[in-house]
Amino acid sequence: MSNAAVPEDARPAFLFERQECGTRAVSLDQTGGNLPGGAGSWKLVNEFPLGVQEVVPADIDPEPVLRGLRARGFFIWEADNIEPFGTSQ
Repeated sequence: MSNAAVPEDARPAFLFERQECGTRAVSLDQTGGNLPGGAGSWKLVNEFPLGVQEVVPADIDPEPVLRGLRARGFFIWEADNIEPFGTSQ
């Protein structure tokens, strides 16, 4: 990931998934070692810049992701239970 295109408030984040149950997670740990069940139960899908103005490469608003990262170091959601949405920005 090139730092030239990443806004100052963004940081590298990692999108993981558990295909067998449709669960996704975002972590700042590239190995996913801080996710419940450990790194072995999650598949790394994508690295992306995470920030208030950045688009998460999944159908979810970045605000709850950022709050979860601050509170627990990761954010997990059931991908099938999120309604797709857009933003006016």
